[in-house]
Amino acid sequence: MLVDPAPDLPATSGAGARAGADAGGDASRTDPSRDSVPIRRRTALAGAGSSLALLALAACSDEDTGPGPQEPDVEEVAELSVVYREDPASRGDWMVWTVGYDLAEDQDAPPLYDATTQQARDEALQAKKAEKDWTREDPLLVLDPYGSTRTGLYVYFEDAASGQLDVLSRAAATEGFARTAANHGRTGFEGLVIGLVPGAHNTLSLTWTPEAGGEAGGEASGRTSGELRIKAPATESGYGTAVTAEIADPDALTPGLFALSGVTVQSNNTYLVDNAGTMRAEVSSGDTAAHHVVVTDGDLVITTGSRQVGMLDPLGHAHTLIDLGDHSVHHDLVVVDGVAYVLTSDSTSERVEDRVIRVDLASGDVAQVVDLQAILPEYEKLAHAQEGEAGGSAVQGKDWIHVNSIDVREGVMYLSARETSTIIALDDALDPGADPTVRWMIGVAALWEGTGYEEHFLAPEGTVIGNAGQHSVRRLDDDALEAGQFYLEMFNNNYWRVGTRDDADWQDVGPEDATTDEHDGVSHALRYLVDENAGTYRQDDAVELPYSSVVSNVFRLGDGGIDQPMVANSGRANEFSERSADGKILATYRYDSASHGYRVYKDSFDGFWFSGH
Repeated sequence: MLVDPAPDLPATSGAGARAGADAGGDASRTDPSRDSVPIRRRTALAGAGSSLALLALAACSDEDTGPGPQEPDVEEVAELSVVYREDPASRGDWMVWTVGYDLAEDQDAPPLYDATTQQARDEALQAKKAEKDWTREDPLLVLDPYGSTRTGLYVYFEDAASGQLDVLSRAAATEGFARTAANHGRTGFEGLVIGLVPGAHNTLSLTWTPEAGGEAGGEASGRTSGELRIKAPATESGYGTAVTAEIADPDALTPGLFALSGVTVQSNNTYLVDNAGTMRAEVSSGDTAAHHVVVTDGDLVITTGSRQVGMLDPLGHAHTLIDLGDHSVHHDLVVVDGVAYVLTSDSTSERVEDRVIRVDLASGDVAQVVDLQAILPEYEKLAHAQEGEAGGSAVQGKDWIHVNSIDVREGVMYLSARETSTIIALDDALDPGADPTVRWMIGVAALWEGTGYEEHFLAPEGTVIGNAGQHSVRRLDDDALEAGQFYLEMFNNNYWRVGTRDDADWQDVGPEDATTDEHDGVSHALRYLVDENAGTYRQDDAVELPYSSVVSNVFRLGDGGIDQPMVANSGRANEFSERSADGKILATYRYDSASHGYRVYKDSFDGFWFSGH
């Protein structure tokens, strides 16, 4: 049974406990374009204390906070009025709600990734759910209730049993996007529908099919379908909603969404792009780009600010926000057994991009586990100062080693040091209070001459291209290999430059095939076979990629094995591709930027946003 859209209703308020006439009226209507967060401006909130509480909340993001999990301020949650109102830019079989704030005339919206803001938005959603019995004929539909995905559509209703919600999103000049939405409700449905094209007039079809075992017979056990026409909010950044796609083999592409991050100038947000090259969501970030997007244990783990790690659930709720104190994130993180290891700079130090911290995602405990200067002091003495910047934050200092990727496998930490074109394996580097030591290194040993670390370098076997300025070094295990053997795969930029040493120290000792030209060369998806028993490595494979002197990455899909497809991003070339396991191009995508796109990953989001891949 389909129902007509509900008539215009007054806006309703959640955490601020203001509803009806106080939140309604023409003054509280949002602009139909909805290109910004809906905000109702008033000259004053109820009572001076309310204004002061919101002023304090808005200012809290500018203050240094100690490390650890954020806790919402109960009083500020009560004072922050989160307002629900009917979306004037949506039409169809059901009503769509938007979320905004009821603020004083001179009050800015509160910071998104703040525990108080997220708690207020969550309480508002729970209050909205409790307003009435939402059914499949009359579901609750809310655009981006937590403010984190821009175009994600929250869908909720109760039913006699669980079931399947099939989604088809269509917009002019784009391919239809058909998915089964992941269901996070026990009965009926609760989930976030991803598929709306930002800024476009979307036609969204929803079909609910109850599981067998629901109410027997009659209309209650059959399908329910409906259609909406939604003018989705435009991208927050103003970035275009399509990249140029050249698809050689569409059937060979893995299902899922590409995550494009660190696009210069545009914004710090992460753009989620489908296989056809159309943007389907924009994940909000803070004051720095989220350079790695990790889906693990039912959460999306990202950096939500230059000094913060966040965990977003499938509904977009940033339910856990962990402040990092004096540490500023950059480049990369990895999650292992509920712990995030994050590359950071210590803002109290004169050095940058040489630390690793351990963040317990359950307890929120934060501790430094690696200071490379303490491990490699003799090399650090050779390097002269070169101003560096830590991942878009204000932290600057001596960028003497420039760590740009991290991986952790079987108790060993693997770091990529771009400044020295070195891969560094560390033992005892995972827990606070331990004493990390160098297990081995791969790179140009001559650059380290006189430091005493030359003995740690593995010996190359046969002809190797050699890594120069490499990024995204990952260990790949394979059951076919002997114990003590594994693969290391990376984006080999093939750019040889050491800006923190005198020219005579580095110009003539780099890999033979590497270039010192910032704009002209060939990069590689480069794979080594490491044999720790023999103390050697050899080149196992090298796939030529468009040249990028800096940034970039390669990323294996599926279980991460060498038999899985890969994504390769040449950031300076503004191009990424999906490739077969052996490097054959399946599709190529070109995007716009002022200089580069930092990294591109891909995830199926199966069980998170989608189901049945």
